[in-house]
Amino acid sequence: MPKEILIIEDGDTIAGLLRRSLPQKGYTVVVLDCQQALLDTQRRHPSLVLLDAPEDPDLARTLCQHVRSTQSCPLIMLVDSSTSLETTEGTECLPKPVDFVALLATAETSLKQARPARVRALRVLRRGQLVLDAKTRLLTNGERHYRLTPKEFLLLRLFMTRPRQVLTHKLILREVWNTEYDGDIRTLHVHICWLRSKIEAIPHQPELLRTVRGVGYRFDTSS
Repeated sequence: MPKEILIIEDGDTIAGLLRRSLPQKGYTVVVLDCQQALLDTQRRHPSLVLLDAPEDPDLARTLCQHVRSTQSCPLIMLVDSSTSLETTEGTECLPKPVDFVALLATAETSLKQARPARVRALRVLRRGQLVLDAKTRLLTNGERHYRLTPKEFLLLRLFMTRPRQVLTHKLILREVWNTEYDGDIRTLHVHICWLRSKIEAIPHQPELLRTVRGVGYRFDTSS
C-alpha cells in the first residue's frame, strides 16, 4: 500500500508540483485546504505533512498546532519570511517562494528519516529533573527512581518528546495502544494517574501533565 503525503494548502501550487514526482517514488498525494485540514487531519495517517502556511499568522499557528497534536509524522512548513512560528522536533520550515528542488530534497530526507513514534526511541530523554532511560524504562525524578511498565514508558516518552503540545485522546491511544477507538478512555485516565504519582510533586494538583478538558493532555516543562 502506497504511503501517503498530506498537503495542506488553499491553492494547488505545491500539490501540482509534487503530484508529478512523488507518485513515481511510491507515495500517494492527498490535498486538503486549510479548513478541511482542521476537520479531517486526525482521520488520516500520512507519512509526511506539508503545510503551505496561510498569510493569516493566527490561522497558520492554529494549523501547525493542530497537525502536531494529531500527527506524529514529520511536518514541513512553507512560510513567509515575516511569519514567526514556534517549531518543534520533527518540523522543518522552508521560506517562500518555494524552491522546488529544495522542497523535494527536504521531503525525501524527512521520509527516509521518519519512523513511527511508537518504535522511535532516544536513548535518554531529559525534561527538567525528569530523566527517562529508553533501554531500561527507568524514570529518575530527582532522588526518586521508578521502573515503568511498558505502557507507562510509551506514554511518558510520547509526552516528553512532544512538550507543550496538546495531545488528543485519539492520538495518544493510537501511538501508545495502537488503536483508533477513542470511545472509552478510562484506561488512558488510569495510566495518566499512575504517571502523575511518579512525576508530580502533588499528583492531584498536576503542574507537569495537565488535562485539557474534553481534548487530551499537555506536558508542560521548563526545558
